[in-house]
This record gives sequence, C-alpha cells and structure tokens, in this order.
Amino acid sequence: MIQGAGQGPVRGANPGLTAGGQRERADRMPQRLGRIERGEGTRAPTARRGRHLAGLALALIGVVAMAGSADPASAQASDTGGPLGVFETENLVRQIHYEGLPEAEAARIGADGVARLVEMLADPAESRSHARILHALGIVGGPEAYAAIVGWAAAQPTSGEIDRDRFRAWQALPFALGRLAPRDPRALRDLAACFEAKPPGWTFRHFDAARLQALERRAAAGALAETGLPEAQRILDSVERSAADPALVGHVRAVRAEAASRAAGGAR
Repeated sequence: MIQGAGQGPVRGANPGLTAGGQRERADRMPQRLGRIERGEGTRAPTARRGRHLAGLALALIGVVAMAGSADPASAQASDTGGPLGVFETENLVRQIHYEGLPEAEAARIGADGVARLVEMLADPAESRSHARILHALGIVGGPEAYAAIVGWAAAQPTSGEIDRDRFRAWQALPFALGRLAPRDPRALRDLAACFEAKPPGWTFRHFDAARLQALERRAAAGALAETGLPEAQRILDSVERSAADPALVGHVRAVRAEAASRAAGGAR
C-alpha cells in the first residue's frame, strides 16, 4: 500500500535512502524499463523463472482455446455460412462499422438472433447499438421485426432534449423501414406518412422542429427510392407533385436518379 505525503514511509522503500535518493531512483525507473524492453542489462532467466514462464504460456494457450470454443454452435455457423446465433448477433450490432452495417451478414441472423435483437432494442442499456439494431431488424425482417421497429418509434419522448444515441437511432428509422418494405407493406405506409407527419416535439442540439421535419422527409424519400418497389415510386410521384418545399422536390428527384443509376449498374 502506498501512503500519501505525511502518512508515513512508502512500503518497500529503502530506509537507507534519503527522500532525494528515493526520488532519484524513481527518476531512473523509465530508463531502466527502456533497457529491459531492449534486452539490455538483464540477467539470463534461471531455470525456475523459465518454468514459471512456460507455465504462463500454457495458461494463456488454454485461455485462448477456451475463448475460441466458448460458443461452438456460433463458430460452426460462422464457418459454414449458416444462420447467426445470439452471440454473433450481439457482436454484429455492438460493433462500430465505419462503412455501414454489413447487410449480407445481417441477413444471416437466425430466429434466436432476431428475438435477441428485439430484447436489446427495448433495453436502454443497449442504446448505443439501437441504430444498428433497427437496421438489422429491417434487413432480416420477420413478423417480430415490424412490431419491434414501430414499438421503438412509439416509445420515444414527445418533448425535451434527447441524447446522441437516440438521435442516431431516429435517423436510422426510415432506412430500417425501407429495408423491411419488400417483405412488409406496412413499412411503406409508415414511410408515406412521414411526408404529412408533424415534426418531433423533442430537440437535439441545434436541430429545431423545422430542421428535424426536413431531415425526416428527406430520409423517407431516400428509403423509398432504395426499395425500387412500384408502390414506393407512386408515393414519390405524389410527393413530387404536391410538396410545397422546392428543396424536398429536388431531393426526391436526386435520390430517385441515384437509386436508378445503382440499379442499372447492378443489372449489368
């Protein structure tokens, strides 16, 4: 135990050294550590030390082996391209993906993984992962996915300042519905409703009601365009004809052109 000033001597210190000598010894410690790292001025290990290091190495090998075999079913699923289990699903949505959630991997989430995502989306302790969870549920679909997504949206506050994690999840919501739309037409209905909805009652930093409403409508337009569905195109046609905001009309046209270009490139 190291005591503070005025609390007595430091345990382990050499009583024969003055305070200045102890400080000098401490000052030389980083230099000694540097020499040790370079292998300078160190003694050859004794047999006893060698046995200790060998035992440590064996222990580490055992730990690594146990970590690798902690979830044999998940490991086998990963190796064979089978459905992702609970452990792998948790890892997928908790990781930060700088180029976006890998959709091909998210599409492999199995029934147990979907059930776990639903639990995580309802858990405030998992709020840092909620944006990725919404996206993953939209990709994998299933009867539980839609209920979980709209349930999360309905549970959001109606006033006050929200935090960054909630804001990012709110931004991901239209794109989660867009991914779900080919398997659940209710998602298209909800995206269409974004163009008539009132702005959120909450705020986030400098985003006021008008700016939040513009963000939501632009995101809904992008999500609809990405689906490529005929019904989505009819919704966007209606928005182009009736929207009073020229900036929104321009955005709708831009995202439609971009989606069409990507679809044509993928078809070649």
